[in-house]
Amino acid sequence: MSYQVQTPAPAKGKRRGGLLGLGVVLLLGGVGAGAALFVSSGSQYEDAVKNLQRAPVGCDTEFNFTGTGTFIFYAESKGKIGELRGDCENTGTDYDHGDGRIRVELTLTDDSGDEVDLPRADGASYDKGGYVGTEIRALQLDKPGKYTLSVQSDDSDFAIAVGRNPKKDSESAQTIAIIAAAAGVVLGGLFIILGLRRKPAPTGPSGIGQPGSFQPGAFPTAGFPPAGQPNWTPAAPPTAPPGYGEPTPQPYQQPYPQPGQVPPGQTPPPPANPWGSPHP
Repeated sequence: MSYQVQTPAPAKGKRRGGLLGLGVVLLLGGVGAGAALFVSSGSQYEDAVKNLQRAPVGCDTEFNFTGTGTFIFYAESKGKIGELRGDCENTGTDYDHGDGRIRVELTLTDDSGDEVDLPRADGASYDKGGYVGTEIRALQLDKPGKYTLSVQSDDSDFAIAVGRNPKKDSESAQTIAIIAAAAGVVLGGLFIILGLRRKPAPTGPSGIGQPGSFQPGAFPTAGFPPAGQPNWTPAAPPTAPPGYGEPTPQPYQQPYPQPGQVPPGQTPPPPANPWGSPHP
């Protein structure tokens, strides 16, 4: 008769709910923040383009620079000039010069009437919100001040836009958005993986008394008789060691005579007188 040994299934620990929840929050928060920053960077770019200060062709336009650093002068081939103070004819009109090259002469003077050098420059451009511009000059200011810009050209279907690079802040915001989303994905994914890992199951010296340690059929049954049969086996008789119980040879000795016995070859004495008198 054979008996089947039932191996208990290993106990499973609980998942790390705190780490799992933190990972989900970081993942959703990082992706959401990155998406919001990326969307806002587009509107920020468009607002920066629209907020450039513009000077129409054939007019002297006054600019009040309140900051320092580099200011870019764009030849804006497409856009719109709002209402400006003065009697310039080209204010409040839309323009679209097309892709042709713009020939223009710019003269910048400070509040003392002295002409300021405007070196040629290129590289910066924009095309957003119905405005298209290309960098043609750059001005480096060390201190704020008022300046007057004169724009002269044979064409009139364009304008000169002045300001910072509108793409710079937008690109910075997009970079931050990408970093935020990537950080959320990496950190959130890491915490989710750690949270999905189960804790070690509780263990003890024998597994008795620990929560969840007892399971039906978890004890081995090999060596135990089925129900209804004796649970003992008669022990085998002890086996004597070799030579045990055999007589040991001894040298011959004359047996010592017991009282009332006569050794062989001797005459027994006469019986004693019970009355104490001598024999005749």
